[in-house]
Amino acid sequence: MISKSDQECCLIESSVNSVRISIKIKKGMEIEHLLVRMLERFMALRADRFEIFRKKPAHEGYDFSFLISANHLLIYRKEELINFVLEFVAGIDKEVNELKLDVINSARFAANFFTQACSNNDIQK
Repeated sequence: MISKSDQECCLIESSVNSVRISIKIKKGMEIEHLLVRMLERFMALRADRFEIFRKKPAHEGYDFSFLISANHLLIYRKEELINFVLEFVAGIDKEVNELKLDVINSARFAANFFTQACSNNDIQK
């Protein structure tokens, strides 16, 4: 297990002919829990396109899992698989942060719109 904190870790399990990598993404606010869950479902629906991606996390509490078998090493180079997993981890964290900012900005815009609409109605009365 490689861990930055209790909320952010990676579990690597090896066997004779495969390696399973489980990833837990840091989620502080409730919106981050929701966004990670949405990304998890999005990726699960497309798991067939990513041959190493598991549809469900291997362990409770983890968000994403990969299963790399000996057959994958015959098709892909080891460095390509490692780079894919590393880029995925970096990209998913960045994606969650960008989505969170988009939701906050949209909420701010909606709040401003309704605040202005309410104040305009008060002025007209």
